Amino acid sequence: MPQNHSMNQKTLSWLLEPRDPPIRFHTLVDILGKSLDSPEVVQTRELISKYGPVRRIFRAQTAEGYWSPSSTCYEPKWTAAVWPLILLGEIAVPPDANIRRECERFLLIHQLENGAFACSIRGRRDAEPCLTGNMIRTLLVFGYEGDARVRKAISWMPKDQQDDGGWNCDYPLRKVKHGSFMSTIEMLWAYSEIPRQKWTRSMKHSIERGVEFLLMHHLYKSDHHNWRPTKPQFMLLHFPMYYYYDVLHGLRVLAKLGYAGDERCRDALHLILSKRTPDGRWLLEGDWFREVKEGELGYRKGRKTILDIDEIGKPSKWITLNCFRALASTGDLQVSEK
Repeated sequence: MPQNHSMNQKTLSWLLEPRDPPIRFHTLVDILGKSLDSPEVVQTRELISKYGPVRRIFRAQTAEGYWSPSSTCYEPKWTAAVWPLILLGEIAVPPDANIRRECERFLLIHQLENGAFACSIRGRRDAEPCLTGNMIRTLLVFGYEGDARVRKAISWMPKDQQDDGGWNCDYPLRKVKHGSFMSTIEMLWAYSEIPRQKWTRSMKHSIERGVEFLLMHHLYKSDHHNWRPTKPQFMLLHFPMYYYYDVLHGLRVLAKLGYAGDERCRDALHLILSKRTPDGRWLLEGDWFREVKEGELGYRKGRKTILDIDEIGKPSKWITLNCFRALASTGDLQVSEK
């Protein structure tokens, strides 16, 4: 059963600070329930484009107005166009001509005939569920919900689903036995951006199967190894996510899809609550770049990012916001502006 966990006034004021308009925008809408049309929300969103980190992301473009290189939007990670577009979409930057130009370049280079998106690296032209889900979600945020190319990508999603309900980027190049947490959450994240009244029967069935894949693992556990966590990194709280996975990301997406009330979400919720600091905030525990050390899986020498958001091990507005978003969706959050 849900339990009420209150957000103290000090934490709420911290999230509403005008100096961080994206955080303020999402807090007003997702935590306080303000309408997107309310003057306070509209005014706040207009400030996001002028936000220092957003301006730094755009300053990384070439003089011609694109994130290098011109031949691909995927590599190098994390500076080619895909990655700033995903981040700007999550920040809720209002789309402009610059963003739309890069979205068009992505669709031109990376969409396959079947509708899916491919990384197009080293000659590979294979459909990638992670990239497809991530960019469908990003394109929807940027106003492409009526675009035929995006609708074609959405129609491909159920066709690539595994027997267990999940998705896996290793299929069909490798023989895989089950879905991947990372591939699955990106597809479900894309679905979560489609208004529920617009779900087709095929979408609803695909969502139910994908959600069940995560729920049968309690969002971060292995059902074949005594319910131990599948990966230690899945228990850490990250931002931004890009194509990775953690317990908070899983809970957020399932909550947005309407499955927060399932009892199998409670282990994930309790884990997240256990990480709350005495002053009512949460820390950034990783960002998939700085946490990976030389010699570890995922390490790439010389890999750069356009922008580091927050400091690992310190209170993070983005993590705190996302935790409260999850709690609000599960019915565990009690908040008051008084």
